[in-house]
Amino acid sequence: MSGPTNVNAAGMGALGRQYEAIAHNLANASTPGYKRLFCTLVGGAPGAAGGPGGAAAPILGESSVDFTQGAIVHTGRPLDLALHGKGFFVVETPQGERYTRNGTFQTSAQGQLVDSGGRTVAGDAGPIVIPRTAGEAGVSVAADGRIQAGSTVLGKLRIVEFEKPEALVPAGEGSFRAPRTAAPLPAAKTTVQQGFQEASNVSVVNELVGLITVTRLYEANANIMNKRGEMAKTIIQVAMGNV
Repeated sequence: MSGPTNVNAAGMGALGRQYEAIAHNLANASTPGYKRLFCTLVGGAPGAAGGPGGAAAPILGESSVDFTQGAIVHTGRPLDLALHGKGFFVVETPQGERYTRNGTFQTSAQGQLVDSGGRTVAGDAGPIVIPRTAGEAGVSVAADGRIQAGSTVLGKLRIVEFEKPEALVPAGEGSFRAPRTAAPLPAAKTTVQQGFQEASNVSVVNELVGLITVTRLYEANANIMNKRGEMAKTIIQVAMGNV
């Protein structure tokens, strides 16, 4: 393909990825603790998209996660926990530790504290077991993550922070994994609030506006590529003496 056509193709690929990120955000707008995804688009060479004086074709920058804290919403449910600060809950998976802001917890058949996906919520000294005799209503959670049933301490939530949370990689189910270069640190400035959930930080209105913009840019680039294809076809026909 020619240089300008390559630029348009790259721009359409970039817009496709941004569209996917927006669609994912909209699908998770009601998911507690969800952090929105975004792809930065920057302009290509002037006139690349439409010839001299035309708009520049967008080229994809880095994909990123917006870790801005979501609104804290009261639910009154004892095992709904919200984090204030930059920390993460730790959950155990067969693939290793995962980190999440979604504190919608429950108990497993064995009484262990698990997340909405059934993954074990990590405590400082291992899994936290809530006795059936206590029940959810009998559980209290302190700001530092200590969990009690009456006067009995059941354990303490393992909450971690990262020096550079932007290094975390989305790992599905609203959780993240940490690359080797981003080691989890004990949370120093994060507190827990019982009976609350952190809402997603997605603004549905903003995402819909972004969706419209991306769709229009994609259509514009597609039209330009079609016109270039028609022009190339005409030139070939002239060269072959078919016109």
